Amino acid sequence: MRFYQEITLIKTPDISPYFVWSKLYTQVHLALVEQQNPDKTVSIGVSFPAYHYVENEDGGYGTLGDKLRVFANSEQELERLNLQKWLNRLADYVHIKSIQPVPENATSYLVVKRYRAVTNMERITRRFMRRESKRTGREISFEEAKALQNQRFAKDGVSSKEAERHYQNPKVKEFPFVKLKSESTQKEFSLQIEQVEAEQFCQGTFSTYGLSARSTVPHW
Repeated sequence: MRFYQEITLIKTPDISPYFVWSKLYTQVHLALVEQQNPDKTVSIGVSFPAYHYVENEDGGYGTLGDKLRVFANSEQELERLNLQKWLNRLADYVHIKSIQPVPENATSYLVVKRYRAVTNMERITRRFMRRESKRTGREISFEEAKALQNQRFAKDGVSSKEAERHYQNPKVKEFPFVKLKSESTQKEFSLQIEQVEAEQFCQGTFSTYGLSARSTVPHW
């Protein structure tokens, strides 16, 4: 990722930043949809420079901050994205900087991904059963699949009893989110965003929300 544009939310006393984030991210998503590949991925990623998250026993709390960076490998890709056009109606609420090269001192990387809470563990186990049976060529039972899942979870200091408790009552985290509306169902949903530092650069594609569980974006 060699070029970026930065968007900053303008503080407005009569408009909630959550409302602005919803409108802003909807437009960014629609802009990315127009640039998507046949496999519905894009080569453009995002990050939240002022992102803050603290995990606690209740699941955690945090904020997206007031900035969004949009990254691409070339200046031409950002020109084609044309954020100025897509965000024209939000001119009173956001400030868009011109396309800039990523600073040379940006030697850190981030993974910015969507977080989906896993609460239906039985369904996950049955899916795991099918995958393992196909992989090994041997039918495995539900209980065997459940035990294997707990064994995999019971690592890094997690005891087998803790793994079993997690299975019975999975801990759901609360990451910062943007309220969006599904284009297909018109139903509202919360796009929870987890942003973490990456050990090394990983090139790849992103979803039409600019997110990826593997591909990285620069950080400074």
